[in-house]
Amino acid sequence: MSDADQPRLAALRAGIDALDDHLLQLLSARTRLVKEIWAIKADLGLGASDPAREAQMRERLLSRANELGLDPKAIEAVLATIIGKNLSRPPGERRL
Repeated sequence: MSDADQPRLAALRAGIDALDDHLLQLLSARTRLVKEIWAIKADLGLGASDPAREAQMRERLLSRANELGLDPKAIEAVLATIIGKNLSRPPGERRL
C-alpha cells in the first residue's frame, strides 16, 4: 500500500466506525421498543416471547438480507442474537 492510500484507508475506517455507532444506536432503540412490548404483554398476561412472530420476523429479514446480497448464514447468526436471545430480557430473565 502506498502512502497515498493511507488517507483513503483512514476515511473508509472512519465510515465503518460511524456505521458501527449507528448500529448500536439502532439496537438501543430496538431494545427500548421491545421493553415497551414486554410491559404491554405483561399487563395482558402474555408471555414475553412469541415464536410465531419471531419466525415471521426471521423470514422477512432473511428475505430482505438475500435481496441485499448478504450471507444468509451470517445474517441468521445476527438475528439469533438480536431476536432469539435478545439484547435485554424482561425482568427476572437472564441477560446474554
